[in-house]
Amino acid sequence: MNDKKSAEKGNPLSFNLSYVENDYEIHFNNLHNFAKEGPLCGNLYINGENVECPFYNGFGGPILLNGDFIYLPLYQVKKNWKDIVGGYLVEVEMSKLSFRVIGHKQEIIYLDHLDNDNLYYYNSWEKSSNDLKIVNINERPQSFTLKDKIFYIANQILKMIKT
Repeated sequence: MNDKKSAEKGNPLSFNLSYVENDYEIHFNNLHNFAKEGPLCGNLYINGENVECPFYNGFGGPILLNGDFIYLPLYQVKKNWKDIVGGYLVEVEMSKLSFRVIGHKQEIIYLDHLDNDNLYYYNSWEKSSNDLKIVNINERPQSFTLKDKIFYIANQILKMIKT
């Protein structure tokens, strides 16, 4: 059975700022360039509530909607010379206002489509077939760095404190 869903129209520099999906109102706010002439990212709101991501620079687009889930990039700021500027593919569960990383760090993320459990994206502006990547949305990344794990745990702790 083929269950293909395409990403909304747009690119990482120009995408819709608001969406309505089922009972959810999705909105981006405070957008800015992640890096010089880089993708846009900012705050993500679902039904007026901010999806917290304190150790990241913000969520970007274009997005892919699939039921209660949004698939989109989350960009990380370079904090010091050891960090690599880049983004992660994430899955946001709209009902819980939470996200989980589903891919490895990339320089750019340009979503294309979801086919069954495989998310297809490009990691280049040109969108050539050589740059098309695939990640299974049910698999967790195997090569989290210690810093990535600490950021994730700290994010979850901050979320529990605020709730």
